[in-house]
Amino acid sequence: MLLLHVGRILFWLRDRSCVKSVKRNLLEETEKFLSDCAYKIVCVPHEVIEDYNATYNVVCDDKLITTNAARELDIPLNEIWISEKWKPYAKYIIFHELREIYYRARGFERDDAHEKAIEDQLTIWKNDELFLKMVRDMREMDRKTAEKKRRLKSLK
Repeated sequence: MLLLHVGRILFWLRDRSCVKSVKRNLLEETEKFLSDCAYKIVCVPHEVIEDYNATYNVVCDDKLITTNAARELDIPLNEIWISEKWKPYAKYIIFHELREIYYRARGFERDDAHEKAIEDQLTIWKNDELFLKMVRDMREMDRKTAEKKRRLKSLK
């Protein structure tokens, strides 16, 4: 398990080369959110979290914001877990998870919050080659994971 330091995450988020004001506002809002909440960001072995890539179990605005994956994996309170496999993309994933938590705390359903978080990512990084590579890599991994589950299910 690898713990990511909040200072490093804030540094990643502050990398604002060529960002416009809407992007800058999203980044600044997310930075403040992370600083205020003081969540622990943990990179775990991919095998532990391969079905989910990343998930969280946190309190935000006095509300428990969690996922079925977090309950299944028994994630401690106020932790966000991401797969070590996705560490090169940590800033994008952590941003996404934080935005999703932010929207859920404001009353959005999980799927709607997820979609809003994706929209926010695209607002900032739609032309970022590393972000686009992450999207391709995750889609491929999701495809492989789904195929593996189908094969295992057919053996039963």
